[in-house]
Amino acid sequence: MAERPVAIYGAGGHGKVVLDALELNGREIVGFLDDDSRRAGGKHCGYPVLAAAAAMELGREVEFVIAIGDAVARRQTAARVAEHGRDLATAVHPSAVVARDARVVPGAMILAAAVVNPGAYLGACVIVNTGAIIDHDCVIGDFAHVAPGARLAGGVNVGDGALIGVGASVVPGVTIGTGAVVGAGAVVIADVAPGTTVVGNPAKPVTRPDSGRRLV
Repeated sequence: MAERPVAIYGAGGHGKVVLDALELNGREIVGFLDDDSRRAGGKHCGYPVLAAAAAMELGREVEFVIAIGDAVARRQTAARVAEHGRDLATAVHPSAVVARDARVVPGAMILAAAVVNPGAYLGACVIVNTGAIIDHDCVIGDFAHVAPGARLAGGVNVGDGALIGVGASVVPGVTIGTGAVVGAGAVVIADVAPGTTVVGNPAKPVTRPDSGRRLV
């Protein structure tokens, strides 16, 4: 069956990267959608930009990729798409390596030179960004984002909406809680509680110097 045309929701930098993956796979691109109505009527990367309100006016054969970096906005947009009974497309760059038995929920974005190894699971609208590595048996929750160059060793669990920052490393078997943030370049050697931000090597929770309280 022929692949369906795709609309990219999010006319920003991440949308540009997702577009590259889709074009290299020969997908037909309808255009971009954006919540910023000031962009409507213009163009992004040579494609028309439509107001978000026009999303559901597209034919039902059109699939959507939610190319928004922010996890909360990505979740909200995906919910609106689902409410209207529309389908999500998965974007996998041709240079990415995805194991045959990896489970990838529709809407995921696996970008250039990323690696998803055997037994891994990627939830809805997950971003595995440029050069990121998801090793064997990792579980990446819905709307999580593994940023460029981040490396997750085997058996890591990443909660819904969590962010693993650029170049961060996570040792085997660690759990990153829902909504947690791992700072760029951090080395995580212990579990991270939900909603917590950790930075450094080894990664530790960020605190206010005057209070010792965690910033979450």
